[in-house]
Amino acid sequence: MDEEQRFSFDTWGFLCVEEAISPEQVRELKTTVDEKGPDLHSQHADRGGFWSQAFVDLLDVPVISNILQEIYGGASADGLPPFRIDHINIHTHGTFNKDLAGGTLHGGNGRLLNPQRAPELVTHYFARDTDRQTFANGLVTVAYELEDTLCNQGGFGCLAGSHKGHFPVPEPWRDLAKGVHPMITRVPARAGSAIIFTEALFHVTLPWTAPSTRTTLFYKYTGREESYSGPNNFFAPSDADQWQGIDERKRTILTPPPQAVIERKAELARQEQDTDAGQ
Repeated sequence: MDEEQRFSFDTWGFLCVEEAISPEQVRELKTTVDEKGPDLHSQHADRGGFWSQAFVDLLDVPVISNILQEIYGGASADGLPPFRIDHINIHTHGTFNKDLAGGTLHGGNGRLLNPQRAPELVTHYFARDTDRQTFANGLVTVAYELEDTLCNQGGFGCLAGSHKGHFPVPEPWRDLAKGVHPMITRVPARAGSAIIFTEALFHVTLPWTAPSTRTTLFYKYTGREESYSGPNNFFAPSDADQWQGIDERKRTILTPPPQAVIERKAELARQEQDTDAGQ
């Protein structure tokens, strides 16, 4: 990260990388989405696999991966990415934004909002190690905009800085279909830009009023030994076997978390459920 990116991510919970992907990539990705439609999680092998080479290439975009490496605490001892892809969403008209009327604020730093919960069950978090000068993060999203998004025409919105908040969002602010509270930050981005944000940030889809059709690709990452999705949604290194440029880096990014981590998380979830049932 450069100085501005580091300040933005630490202070606001997000940053924007302009020209993260080329106009040619934007055209190819958008054409493919227009052909396929908003089929969520469609990149998994058991649901048809990656749609095109361009979708595979987005797993490890150098300018983005360099930022993600810092977000996840720095380089791993083995020199491979310290993060993995957890899941992929595609947002178009009518998908996740109530037929363009606006979405509902979601996210939040679970370790601040519910400090009693086991850390392994909290995948939305943000922390900064001042001694090591590194970040520690759970679920982090890279949102690739394939259409220009302007401040008053829709796209990504958030409560800037809320990743450090200790309180839930006030209920009247949540549903943007009922109005956009003035505290919500509208984040403009041109096609080809990437908005990187921690899911600990309260964020939302703004009402879409632009004449174009919304197309945003959300690549969502966690640390290599964490997951947000369950085992049925894990990627595997073999998911990209048929595509070009599949190196050890991409296979690492596609690798599920260790089985011991999966089992530990499942056991903690069962214990939490039993405790809740007994109260």
